[in-house]
Amino acid sequence: MADLARQPVLGPPYRTALKPYGRALVELARARPEVVCLSGDLTRQCEVDLFQEEFPGRFIHAGMAEANMIGIAGALARQGLMPFVHSFGVFVTRRPLDQIVNAVAYPRLPVRIVGFMPGVSSPGGPSHQAIEDIALMRAIPGMTVIDVADATETAQVVAAMADVPGPVYLRLKRGEIPVIFPGDHRLSLDRAQVLEWRGEAMDGGAQTTGGAGTDGGGVTSGGAHIAGGADTSGGAHMAGLADTVGGGVSTGGGVSSGGAGITDGGWTSGTAPSSDVALLVSGMMVAPALAAARVLRAAGVVTVVVNVPVIKPLDTATVLAVATRSTAVVTAENHTIIGGLGSAVAEALAEAGLGRPLRRIGLADTFAEGAKDAPYLFTKYGLTTQHIVDTAWSVLHRAGPTPSSPTLPADVGEYAPV
Repeated sequence: MADLARQPVLGPPYRTALKPYGRALVELARARPEVVCLSGDLTRQCEVDLFQEEFPGRFIHAGMAEANMIGIAGALARQGLMPFVHSFGVFVTRRPLDQIVNAVAYPRLPVRIVGFMPGVSSPGGPSHQAIEDIALMRAIPGMTVIDVADATETAQVVAAMADVPGPVYLRLKRGEIPVIFPGDHRLSLDRAQVLEWRGEAMDGGAQTTGGAGTDGGGVTSGGAHIAGGADTSGGAHMAGLADTVGGGVSTGGGVSSGGAGITDGGWTSGTAPSSDVALLVSGMMVAPALAAARVLRAAGVVTVVVNVPVIKPLDTATVLAVATRSTAVVTAENHTIIGGLGSAVAEALAEAGLGRPLRRIGLADTFAEGAKDAPYLFTKYGLTTQHIVDTAWSVLHRAGPTPSSPTLPADVGEYAPV
């Protein structure tokens, strides 16, 4: 039985980093001359102004013509190049879907499609909110779908996905990116990770040194390509990796006090952590899930939080290992509940014949409205820390009032989950 991957996290409020993706792409391009960059008239907004400045001869401004941009990317990939294509998530998936299928996915070309402003992180209304991008990309054969949580993972995912065979879709938060994971975190493209609080980060831990937000984005040399990291020698070739057996936890790896709400004595050899509720989350929902785990733990609910950065291929081994040892499962995603992480987890549980109460947090088959800010939308459409707490409390049929999630203050340059 394989060991479950575990990763420590910092405590909120989180410090933030600017342009971790843009810096990581420049670093990759320095090492990989086949990398080229395409922009759909959102160069600065997608952080690739940094690439344009350093590699103008490898930069293509495709304009507001996303279908044509994807076609260009497919042609470049056929010539041995590795195109990274950029726009807001809704523009780079919904508009050019036919071209993605026929010019990129069907011939299994190494085109990396990067969509910013996922879900309702944009206040711009249905025309700008990528609420179904994961569902669209997940349905395309051979497409890898990634939704990273913070600046640390963003800095590592660029190099990690460079060696993934076939096309990749990456969705990224825009603007100030929180640093949830410490500097020694290693993103995995084949393993979901059980999260635990780092002891020294329980109070104000976001201010500890290191991490992805230092010195303009913390793109460490080598990115995710390090021994023992997310990508072993040969890169993140994921064929069949989601079907690895097992899902245990290595002997002796005790959970630190207060670790992600796990309070039942820690880990035992070959098993997942036992819990009342497992929170399986991705992307921007990792931070509120961690905050919810603290609230639930204080109310006596044993909670395990699992970061699932790769929606397809799903790490079914970890999902099933954690779900088997949990009374109930809750998924949370900044996306419609149809076709995304919640659907992928439901499929895995059903196909394994594992009966567990499952609740899916996300947009409930609705378009979102426009608003002045994203926190308002997260509150209106049920994506907050309190909504996660409410859902976990309800699915467990706990008596008494639902615990309240405190409002976490954040200074300028800091990020606190809604």
